[in-house]
Amino acid sequence: MKKMKFGLTMVMIVLIPLVGCKKETSNTLKATSESTEQILAVKTAKKTEENKYGDYNNDDFVETYDETTATKITLKDAGSTIDGSGVSEKNNTISITAGGTYILTGNYKGQIKINANNETVHLVLKDVSISNDSASAIYVEQAKKVITTLAEGSKNSLSDGTDYVFASADQTEPDATFFSKDDLTINGTGTLEIIGNYSNGIRSKDDLIITNGTINVTAKNNALKGKDSISIAEGIFSLKTVEGDGMQANNSTDVNKGWIAIDGGTFTIQSGNDGIQAETNLSIAKADINIQTAKGYDDQSIDTTASYKGLKASGNIIIDDGSFDLNTADDSIHANAAVTINDGTFSLASVDDGIHANTDLLINKGKINVNHSYEGLEGSTVTINDGDISVQSTDDGINAANGSSGESGQDGQFGADSFGGPNEGGKPGAGGDSTKFIEIHGGTVYVNADGDGIDSNGDVRMTAGTLIVNGPTDNGNGALDYDGTFSMEGGVFAASGSSGMAMSVSDSSSQPALSLYFDESNKAGTLINLKNSSGKTILSFAPAKEFSHVTISSPDLKVGETVTLSTGGQDTGTEKNGLYSNSNYSKGTELAKITIEDTLTSVDQSGAKVNGSQMGGGPGGQPPR
Repeated sequence: MKKMKFGLTMVMIVLIPLVGCKKETSNTLKATSESTEQILAVKTAKKTEENKYGDYNNDDFVETYDETTATKITLKDAGSTIDGSGVSEKNNTISITAGGTYILTGNYKGQIKINANNETVHLVLKDVSISNDSASAIYVEQAKKVITTLAEGSKNSLSDGTDYVFASADQTEPDATFFSKDDLTINGTGTLEIIGNYSNGIRSKDDLIITNGTINVTAKNNALKGKDSISIAEGIFSLKTVEGDGMQANNSTDVNKGWIAIDGGTFTIQSGNDGIQAETNLSIAKADINIQTAKGYDDQSIDTTASYKGLKASGNIIIDDGSFDLNTADDSIHANAAVTINDGTFSLASVDDGIHANTDLLINKGKINVNHSYEGLEGSTVTINDGDISVQSTDDGINAANGSSGESGQDGQFGADSFGGPNEGGKPGAGGDSTKFIEIHGGTVYVNADGDGIDSNGDVRMTAGTLIVNGPTDNGNGALDYDGTFSMEGGVFAASGSSGMAMSVSDSSSQPALSLYFDESNKAGTLINLKNSSGKTILSFAPAKEFSHVTISSPDLKVGETVTLSTGGQDTGTEKNGLYSNSNYSKGTELAKITIEDTLTSVDQSGAKVNGSQMGGGPGGQPPR
């Protein structure tokens, strides 16, 4: 991906000889010209350097124009007024046939058509309203590039009809209100409103670049579509579609194309299908994005063979920062390869997965709330290094498993993920799959799952941070489910749920853990308190749902120490996710004094030992009663 980023020194060197060649009769005029160009150079260089992922040229940011040299077009249905060269009008079509700057004002029922060979056209929209019932309002047939500037303070609108008239029956393009066969840039501080009654709102068959502006698109199909790529540096966007995507890059024949890069901007997207879809990679440096697909996570009327994802890529997704509110009738964030989240605030509600990666899901930081999901976080591997994460799921909370997303040409369709729970999706046998794992190295992770809380087809490893799991109340799932080992090496861990499929950490762990089996289910909110021999609280935890099994691990739990187990009572400490810090526990019922004899100690509520640490005495077993 090319990035033309010019330092200030280079820009100034280029500008000085150009200014020196001007034939100005006034030194004042010359100085003013130099000052203006130097300011523009500073602004352009700064803007270009601030953009991380998009592919921009310096002229993409140039919003200024010279009215004295530009061709001016005053649009009128009865006959437009043209002041300048390179343009003509015939049969309700304004034809621009040469490179240069064209300033458009007025109302027009017809088409602006650009055919400028390999020249760059700078189109300035200055309070323009263009409608065309049978074709695109603006059609770029050929140009090196078209830069469209929304003049400061201007309000511009483009619309088309529901049926296009083509020269032949096999012709299908143009198919957008603003359609370009070549590179298209939009900038400026004005407003552009587009109604796409026929199909797409804005479409470029090469690169679509937007560096500024307020852009409102309502379209039958896709709101913004760039075949080779979409780069967005800044702007305010409202994108609504009936059938298609809010934003789409669709080149599937070149692995270096078909990507979307968002370096800034505010986006409100209500889409009939996907919110933002990239055929290859989706990269977001920072943005405020609000997406609803279909009718959101509680939509029961959708076609389950279609795709309604929030952020979607057939390649990788990387998010560095921003605010994301995604209410989706499919996965909220979905990549057919890897997902990397470096920071940001996320509020996700999904019919299916909160965040799904076919390969690696990596979370380095961020505040992530999966408020509703089938499965919360899912990948072949899931690694959490930091962050504040909360997951609500009707099946597994965090899942590491085998998975793919359907046949070629159907990547990422709803319902196509082959990740499976027990007895599904290629679940491995005892011993697990070493290529699948869940690792937690920091942060705070809270899971409330109706299925398995933490489910790995391979291993689980925790070295730091806090992990709270409220698992299922039925005996068909467990708070933990893994096929390899669970290596507990550091951090605070508390998991509660039913006892029928209960698992604890592996006895090969380096940090001690206590596995507690209760004689009967305890009510949701019942406190569990562990104190050391000095009477200091090791852990005080109130599960959110009824429970009959709890696993606890803490750096304060020591082999050889005797701890006191109590339930009920109250704690006036600071509560988060059911876990109390600065604990002040009182009025509970003491159940047992338990000696931590090994890395894993499994006992019933009276303190009596029970055999085995995992289901069935093998990988994952429930100790016998």
